[in-house]
Amino acid sequence: MIGYYFLLTTTFEIAWPQYFYVNLRTFLLVIIVTKTAIEDDIDYTDIVLGALAAIVFLVAWRHNSYEVLSSIVLLIVGCRGIPFRKIAKSYLITCGILLIITITFALTGKIENFVLYQDGRRTRIAFGIIYPTDFSAHVFYLILAYCYLRKEKIKYLELGIIAMLGIFVYEFCDARLNTICIFLMVGILGYNKIRHDNAIKKGRNYSMNSVFSTFLCLSTTLSSIFMIGITLLYSPSRKGMRLLDRLITYRLSLGKKGIDIYGFSIFGQPIRLIGNGNSQTAPKNYFFLDSSYLFVPLLYGIFVFGIILVLFLVMSFRARKEKDWTLLWLISLMSLQCIIEHHMLDISYNVLLWGTLACLKTDAQAGKRIRFPAAESIKSKFR
Repeated sequence: MIGYYFLLTTTFEIAWPQYFYVNLRTFLLVIIVTKTAIEDDIDYTDIVLGALAAIVFLVAWRHNSYEVLSSIVLLIVGCRGIPFRKIAKSYLITCGILLIITITFALTGKIENFVLYQDGRRTRIAFGIIYPTDFSAHVFYLILAYCYLRKEKIKYLELGIIAMLGIFVYEFCDARLNTICIFLMVGILGYNKIRHDNAIKKGRNYSMNSVFSTFLCLSTTLSSIFMIGITLLYSPSRKGMRLLDRLITYRLSLGKKGIDIYGFSIFGQPIRLIGNGNSQTAPKNYFFLDSSYLFVPLLYGIFVFGIILVLFLVMSFRARKEKDWTLLWLISLMSLQCIIEHHMLDISYNVLLWGTLACLKTDAQAGKRIRFPAAESIKSKFR
């Protein structure tokens, strides 16, 4: 499913079989039902959250016609109880290989490689993705998955290579936000590593300040309040607002326009977005909601948005409980990135979305938590 949606963000022209997507979703549903049926130890909090998410997402889909909501909720529910390390590893391998293939095909002329020339900005290359900033977002989330897998074990050489990827994204895509986020990730992982190593030398485990860790747990909620609030307060008559709007490439004025024209609704509504993707020139009637905190509630509805905020809140506090400070930092960084970009619910981008109901314990602990007695019974008969 992730591979399918990744290819939709590229310039590959693929003639998918007529019922490929429907069959893929049906197959995924069968796997989820089977997995749930044979589980021995089930966290009923996850079941309630998963059921609530399924109801809200599916009802919203029928109201606003965005079929992708059905796939998103299937993946969220399907990842319930699975060790998040396995999910992140699968995402990293799948999307990493596909991105390398896409870049190779783009640079060799086998698929379209959009190159944008914009006044006042350097030349921007998309490397086979539909837009340069989308390419940089793929790089950002792949790095995020890699950093989660490496955590405190990451080497300074690896951090240096990640910093070079940030420079690459800036030089060839002029993607300022993702460049900043990549450099922040390098700084955060470096700081986290130093604190962890120093604590080990003193014979104890590193523990983050409780007040600060609580603040990080609330990062997604606080970021959403900030972006929606400042957009509602936006007025072109205020000089400071106009300056901030230009600084973040007119996210505020476009977001205010979206709110004024369409307004917030419970289950969302179909909105015709006209962006720069798959084009070398900007359309005259450009209208796009880049911020996830406006994109999701306006298109998918307040209820879907509320469920997502709750799921990330639960995930953040679980990471805090497990003392997984790396994951907590990465969720906060994702929250910051989503202020400007719309990839919070994009299937092939935000790997953290699939961790909202996943198991955040270590592989050994996760193995003890998830048992499949039916499968063990079958195995014993063949021994």
